[in-house]
Amino acid sequence: MRRLARCLCAAIAALVAVPAAAAGALPKAPPRDLAFLHVGSPSPVTGLARVVDSHGRTVLLKGVNVDGIVDYWDADQKHPPAPEKLKPPYPSNPARYAHGRCPPDNRRVEGVVTCQFDFDQMRPLGYDVIRLNLSWSLLEPRPGKIDATYMNRIAQVVRWARARGIYVVLDMHQDAWSKFVYTRGEPCVGDFQSIRGFDGAPLWASRYTSPACALHGVRELDPAVAEQFQKFWLNAPAPDGLGLEDHYTSVLVALAKRSRRNPAVAGYELMNEPQPGFNAPPGESDATELFPYWGRAVDAVVAQVKGFRQLFFVEPNVERNVTDAREAPPAPWSAYSSYPNVVYAPHIYTGVFTADQEVASQRFQPMEQGYQAAMDDAKSLGLPLWIGEFGNNPSDDNTLLPEHYTLQDKYLLGGALWLWKENANDTNASFFWGVYGPPFGRGTPQRKRILLTSRATPLTTAGTLLSVRYSPSGRSFDIRGISRRVRKGDRRRATVVFVPKNVVGRIRARGARLKVFRRAGAREVYAYPKGGPYRIYSP
Repeated sequence: MRRLARCLCAAIAALVAVPAAAAGALPKAPPRDLAFLHVGSPSPVTGLARVVDSHGRTVLLKGVNVDGIVDYWDADQKHPPAPEKLKPPYPSNPARYAHGRCPPDNRRVEGVVTCQFDFDQMRPLGYDVIRLNLSWSLLEPRPGKIDATYMNRIAQVVRWARARGIYVVLDMHQDAWSKFVYTRGEPCVGDFQSIRGFDGAPLWASRYTSPACALHGVRELDPAVAEQFQKFWLNAPAPDGLGLEDHYTSVLVALAKRSRRNPAVAGYELMNEPQPGFNAPPGESDATELFPYWGRAVDAVVAQVKGFRQLFFVEPNVERNVTDAREAPPAPWSAYSSYPNVVYAPHIYTGVFTADQEVASQRFQPMEQGYQAAMDDAKSLGLPLWIGEFGNNPSDDNTLLPEHYTLQDKYLLGGALWLWKENANDTNASFFWGVYGPPFGRGTPQRKRILLTSRATPLTTAGTLLSVRYSPSGRSFDIRGISRRVRKGDRRRATVVFVPKNVVGRIRARGARLKVFRRAGAREVYAYPKGGPYRIYSP
């Protein structure tokens, strides 16, 4: 590991000092073709179902989470206001962001406001997806009333992403149910501690009677949070008499109606890190509560949104972050819904939130075991696997983060790093996990994170993707596939590879013709297989 750290440091220095070889002399890359995505046949390499575009190419989706439009808690925990006094940390009116404007950063909250320049900063890094975290509290602030201003704000961010060739996964985000669940003066006794709010549901959907006190300060171990989730899984009535699940489903339908014709919207994640309530043990919650609802929600959207054909992303319950073990129910996805375009999207936080680190402050759970468990779950469900969140404290960027990317390359997986920009992490305010860090406006690029996350990777793959290897320290990559012949110049069927600034050597190919372009100082390669095995590599 020390040798790896030295190599990474050398590569970081080289990345700063040396421009990409002859990138300025290359023609400018054409706009990326963002086609509608769907679930295709299993990979012969991994046995996992693949995400493919409308031209039949494999799409991995590798990028970052973006949380700059989340309705985070913004108050003093020691002197919390009444819940109706809590306000969003950033404005939702798209006019406040027009013509390149950007409101000032709110350093009291985790999230950094998302502005148009964020996508200019992403462009040279090669990301082709963001997981855009959304808030139910802003989508439906009153029962049955979808907020058009916030919907327009979401559309604005999607438009910025599409202009830079980046897909968007619209993620219905929540942490510990809602920012409106917090200790309001009730006594917390024994090992239970007072707790602030986080993000998620609106005030009208956050009426609880249990004490808002977290066991050992862990927000997921809060009786008030468990009560709220139990009400949700039981579809308990909201103040207007309609069930909570029914309200939530109507929000999903509204999002899908707004974006169904936009191929840049890869799909919709139904809920971030869902929790069991009181009734079902965590190990049973997926089969009895979560997946039955995921199926109903998917069927409702498909039935109510004419011509719907985008992806859905579904998670297991949040317990998986701790166990790193198999979690999904044993039944295939078809037992819950006949709609096929669904992706299994667990989070993998080995060595961060897993029991070894949380309980024993040690790391002995193998990360590859966590990936294998997620793959086994995806195969059991018959779904593609996409890692919706992974990441770590930057102090572990020499160890944990490279291993994530190595395993994702090994198993031909995509995923979204937590997080693009961050003021301070919500689990430990002494650190931030962003690719960019404070101070903000634009923020400060974290060179090591850029080196590790801006990777040589296939954006689209003609035929079958066989292997991906990238060495940041060696400044080299090797991508292999097998395909029928693709006519040179047929960009919609080509294999497209992003090559970061860190790789300065000549790009070569066997079994394919290449056309190399510049993209914001990096390179983008269009490869046209001649028919049969092919390889794209450097040096």
